[in-house]
Amino acid sequence: MDELDDDFTLTEDTSIIEKKRPAFLLVLCILTFIASGFGIIMGLINFSGFNDIESQFRNASVGSDPFSQGVFGSIDIEAMQKIQDFANLLSIFASILCLGGALIMFKMRKIGFLPYVLGQALAVYGSYVALSIFKEMADFMPMGMGDVLELTGAISMVVVVIFAIGFIIMYGVNLKHLK
Repeated sequence: MDELDDDFTLTEDTSIIEKKRPAFLLVLCILTFIASGFGIIMGLINFSGFNDIESQFRNASVGSDPFSQGVFGSIDIEAMQKIQDFANLLSIFASILCLGGALIMFKMRKIGFLPYVLGQALAVYGSYVALSIFKEMADFMPMGMGDVLELTGAISMVVVVIFAIGFIIMYGVNLKHLK
């Protein structure tokens, strides 16, 4: 067989056959399209005010006992909101990078792996930033509840890291099929 190009192969009967996309790569790209699209949508929803920390704390303190109102009053809500907005921004950029990288790899180009890896690294950093909110909130909660909240944040970060590493490895295995 003579090779015409990286995309096509010339067979003995002179017919041109286009190289196929491996099924595993197709599944990875579809999963990335879904997850990245969901990440972009959720990031935009969070920016529109549905995840406004200040209003959540203000609503939670209404009608509560004086001790709880004092705890809610001592929290630096504006700083926490800035951290939340930064985490949302990181999430949107990470999703856009992963989506772009997956689209390029879907077109059978290796160069898409770099933005994908950068997007995953940004997602891990974003979950680390979001973990600081969990830690801040845990400081103001009763002993047991604060520990549970902090543990929940740590577990979610571990899950993000595991998925990021797993998908990077799975895309890395498919690099041999890309040009």
